[in-house]
Amino acid sequence: MNSITERRVIHQVKIDPKISAPKIAASTSNTLGRSVSAETVRRVLSKAGYNGRVARKKPLIGKRNRVKRLKFAKHILKPRQFWNEVIFSDESKFNIFGSDRRRMVSRKPNTSHHPKHTIPTVKHGGGSVMSSDLNVIDHLWSHLERSVQKHQITSKEQLKTVLQEEWLNIAPETTRHLVESMSRRLEAVISAKCYATKY
Repeated sequence: MNSITERRVIHQVKIDPKISAPKIAASTSNTLGRSVSAETVRRVLSKAGYNGRVARKKPLIGKRNRVKRLKFAKHILKPRQFWNEVIFSDESKFNIFGSDRRRMVSRKPNTSHHPKHTIPTVKHGGGSVMSSDLNVIDHLWSHLERSVQKHQITSKEQLKTVLQEEWLNIAPETTRHLVESMSRRLEAVISAKCYATKY
C-alpha cells in the first residue's frame, strides 16, 4: 500500500471513526483492484496513531439541554456542604449475561470524549440535563456493575441477591469521593461548552 492509499485509509477514519477495518479493506480493494486485508488497514491506522477502542456511551445532548446544563453548571460556586445534602437518584439496567454489545471506534489517544468517538444514548422519556457526567449515581451504578460481573449469575433471583449484597459492600469513601467531584464535573461541563465530558 503506497502513501496515497494510506492517506485515503486514514481519511476514511477521520470522516467516520466508527467504520470497521474490514469495511475500509473492502472499499480500498475495490479502488485498487487488488485484495487488501483488514489487518493491513489496522497496521496503517496504528502507525498513524489510530487504535481500535470501545466507543463510550454518552447521553445525546441537544441544544436545549446544553443551555440547561450551562445554567446548572453555575452551581459550581456552591460549597461542598451543599452537595452533601443533595439526594442523587436514577435507575439502571443490569443484565444476567453481562453487558450489552459494544461498538468499536478508531481514534487517537485522549480523544475518547469527542462527539465523533462516542455512542449517543437517549433514556426512555428523553434527554435530561442530569446526564451521567452530572449525576454521580450513574458512576455508582458502574461501580456496582463491575462488582456484580465478578459473580457467575444464572438467574434473576441470584442477580437480585448479588446486587443487594454488593450494594451494601460499597465503601462510604466511594460515595464521598463521587460527591466531592461535583465542582470538578461542573467545571468540565463549562470547559466542554456543555457537551459530554470525561466524567
